[in-house]
Amino acid sequence: MRLDLPTSLSLSTKLSSIKPLTTAAIAIVALGGMTSANAKTLFKDTSITLLHGGDFKLLPDDVDTLSTMTLEHASTHTWGGVFFFVDRHQGGKYDVKNNDGEVIDTKRYKETFGKFSPKFKIATFNDSFIKQVNLAGVYEFSSNSTGFGQDNYWAGVGVDLDLPIPGMKYASATLYHSFNDQKPDDEKVTLTAAWERDNFLIDGYVDFGFNSDELKNNIHFNPQIKYNLQEALGIDNRLEAGVEYSYWRNKFGVDGVDENAVMALAKYHF
Repeated sequence: MRLDLPTSLSLSTKLSSIKPLTTAAIAIVALGGMTSANAKTLFKDTSITLLHGGDFKLLPDDVDTLSTMTLEHASTHTWGGVFFFVDRHQGGKYDVKNNDGEVIDTKRYKETFGKFSPKFKIATFNDSFIKQVNLAGVYEFSSNSTGFGQDNYWAGVGVDLDLPIPGMKYASATLYHSFNDQKPDDEKVTLTAAWERDNFLIDGYVDFGFNSDELKNNIHFNPQIKYNLQEALGIDNRLEAGVEYSYWRNKFGVDGVDENAVMALAKYHF
């Protein structure tokens, strides 16, 4: 899960015109039709996650606890792969103040954040630590109840890794460069991994952002630790319960803003 800067720290004040949940549904349907028609699908998974927890930073005063619903899709194909999600966050009420600091309204905090991330295979290797080399891209969009909205674009190159660890489902490393009109260009390295054994699953990512003249280097470590209840409950689909942890040093590149947040989660796979 990722949260966006409030208005006081925003680098853009224009609200996004995208309707994220509609976009999510259209993208998943379109991708399913495109890949089934033109390439072999090797793996696909769509899920809904419910989360609740607190101690988030850079939210309006009196708001630090959020409830979140996430629609997520991941798939791999002979040409590459796609990862897509939309978060819908809702928090408590906060005071809206005018330029003189007077309270003029009270709102409930709401935020939508989404990411569309395709990768395209350019080389594969057999019996190698590096399984595949990819061209990768990321499109991020967001808006929240303070009036902040943004669109971010990233492009880069990455590798899928073959780690000799029992239970390792996947691992990757990607270097991205940003291409954004309203904030300084910078780079980030994204590491992803998933491990599963005896119905226990640990997955997540690490983002390391650097090389910006205006923002501090920052690192975001965001794993989920879950247990699969499918076998215990005798149901057809995966149902996972666990926690998500967010450690974010210099959140959004803001010097000295460090986040340690824990959320309880339940995740259902279609």
